[in-house]
Amino acid sequence: MGILNINLDKYRKKAVEIYTKIFGKEYETIIRKRIESVEIVTYNSEKGIRKYKIFLENCKARELSIEFLRKIGIDVSKAKGRSFAEELPDDLRKLAREYFCGNSGFTYFPEKNNVGIRGFKKKTKEVNSKDTTEKQIRFINFFLGNEEIVDKYDLEEFLKTEEGREVLKKIEGYNKIFNEMLKKYQEYEKTLGNIEDFLEFRKNTDITKTEEFEEMKKLLSKFPVEGDVENDTFYLLNQGKVFVTINPEKPVLFYTILECGGLDYTMLHEFCHVIEKHSKGKEKIGSGFDITKEKNPYRPEKRKYERLNENITDIFSIRATKILHERGEYLLEPKEIVLNDIMDENTSMITKNMLMPFLKKYKKEIIRARITGDINDFLELIGKDNFEELNDCINIVDYLVYEKELAKKLRERVKDKKRIKNNINNEDEGLIKEYEKQLQRLDKIYINMEENLKSNEER
Repeated sequence: MGILNINLDKYRKKAVEIYTKIFGKEYETIIRKRIESVEIVTYNSEKGIRKYKIFLENCKARELSIEFLRKIGIDVSKAKGRSFAEELPDDLRKLAREYFCGNSGFTYFPEKNNVGIRGFKKKTKEVNSKDTTEKQIRFINFFLGNEEIVDKYDLEEFLKTEEGREVLKKIEGYNKIFNEMLKKYQEYEKTLGNIEDFLEFRKNTDITKTEEFEEMKKLLSKFPVEGDVENDTFYLLNQGKVFVTINPEKPVLFYTILECGGLDYTMLHEFCHVIEKHSKGKEKIGSGFDITKEKNPYRPEKRKYERLNENITDIFSIRATKILHERGEYLLEPKEIVLNDIMDENTSMITKNMLMPFLKKYKKEIIRARITGDINDFLELIGKDNFEELNDCINIVDYLVYEKELAKKLRERVKDKKRIKNNINNEDEGLIKEYEKQLQRLDKIYINMEENLKSNEER
């Protein structure tokens, strides 16, 4: 995949097909018109490309780690079918660390690596430093499954024995296999040369003096921006952002590399925003339910309905990605480096799960409101106050997730059964109690929506 030259134009038809399947045949014309008419601007940010290069290197390192372990006789069946974008299963990851320092054995100064079998390289043995000796002792004890060797003298004595010579012979064989893997990694690195050239250029160039900067500035000047056009341009080309905006004539999709292992999902997420963008003449209205610039009271850097809207867009785009990949179609990244679990991308799995009953019950009505922009009929159906309550509930839990580490605290709580049993009233328990309070509130909101729906039907 050429990450420096991504072309989303050729995937427009695929997006139309998938979202027609999700939203319904009756919206096919609208979906096609909006996706075909959106202007797409792809660009490269230094941070995004640097991050993605590291991602690619780590994926290759995991692939070669599995190959090494398999070649020395380790059962690696647990890793079968697993994406190289994901960490190795814990036991295999531990073995890779013990044998050759895991991913770092490939990616970080491999010639200086003296961990595991790499402490027995010829050049390393010649140096014979205290650190290398300690690493050799650690590996021998790991390999033998005991801790009988405690110092340099023990090591020297052991290596003189028949068992010691056999162990050294095995290690020598393992090093030959690792050298083969390292050579493969180094050959792969050469294929990333154009990416390194790009990063070096950006590192050594004043970006504000380039044509790229001027072109992006001209583009951004067409849109109403709250900040300064020059600062926004500098930010985009260095930090990166993926977004859809509306100028007086048409929407524009800005796309760059940001989500490692999730590029198809990111693309489909933005196409979903394109489908749900609505305006009245030259008046900009918004996307889906995100129709006001009013601030989120809990996260002021966000808009009032932004997080609710993002959660729903995520749910639709995750579904679209799943449909695509279940067909065996991988567009922007090969299957081997695509993340299989993207439920926590962009918005939390916690808030997505909170919204699942809402989407399941009112799917058709939600889709119609978001695509047509006729939100008032939907609000009358479920009750405007109930919608506001739902939005507030999601905003609070979203705040707890991203500002108070709710997800981490919930995982810790599951592990810490003793603390739950004793019901210690500390800050973490207070956080979780607030979350549980919001879940109870959510149940009441859904009941109230049902009652409002019944009331409308009886009229």
